Amino acid sequence: MTTETLLGAADEIRLARTIEAGLLAGDLISRADYAFASDAELLQIEREGRLAWQQFLLANVRLVQCIATQVARQSRAPLEELFQEGFLGLADAVQRWDCRAGYRFSTYATPWIRRRVHDASVASVQSGPESVRTLQRAGRVRQLADEVGADLQRAASDDELAGLLGRSADWVGRMRRVGPSLPLLIDIAADEPSELDEHPELGRLLGSLPWPENEVVRRRFGFDGEPPLHQRAAAEAIGMSLSTLRRHEARALRRLRGWLLDDIAA
Repeated sequence: MTTETLLGAADEIRLARTIEAGLLAGDLISRADYAFASDAELLQIEREGRLAWQQFLLANVRLVQCIATQVARQSRAPLEELFQEGFLGLADAVQRWDCRAGYRFSTYATPWIRRRVHDASVASVQSGPESVRTLQRAGRVRQLADEVGADLQRAASDDELAGLLGRSADWVGRMRRVGPSLPLLIDIAADEPSELDEHPELGRLLGSLPWPENEVVRRRFGFDGEPPLHQRAAAEAIGMSLSTLRRHEARALRRLRGWLLDDIAA
């Protein structure tokens, strides 16, 4: 099992533009606007954009592994938890990077990944009743931030969240710097077919994940032909609880990390 080949600067720009074109095509399709291209042409552009997104994401998994390993050594937090959060930071960076800004993707992505990994390490090393309460509060703040951000189509500010929670912006900021609490272990069942037939290597990678881990990763990171979903939206789309989705997401990313380590050692 291998990950995508590392990307050069030209590859990053090409894939980023393909992703942008795919998003634009998807928007035109949703509005039935075929003034500049046919339905078939737009579908092909959208499909190419999805595949570019997937290639970009998997090609940068090693960056997540490097950062997560470094922080795990410093903080003694579990590497699999840090890798999970770092992977989410990577997905955020892929969505936000502007290829016209003049710098490499890794330069932009590293702070996003480090922030996620740092937050997870802080949460992991805390213990005791007071820390548990803090993690629960932080989890509620992060959940609200995700929901408000989805509505606004941008990251919610501390002031906006403070107004909704009846707290100070400083308190909200502290809670947002605390990583999420660990997911509960809850059983689930149901199934959905997978795809990605047009990209065999990606198909093999994701196809090796058992269900429901396969479906969770597809929904969360845009491997199902749709835009990446926040955890709550993905849980609702699949039909599982939020804590269950977090459990299976962690397992799936743990497997991916293991495959990466095997690949590096080979």
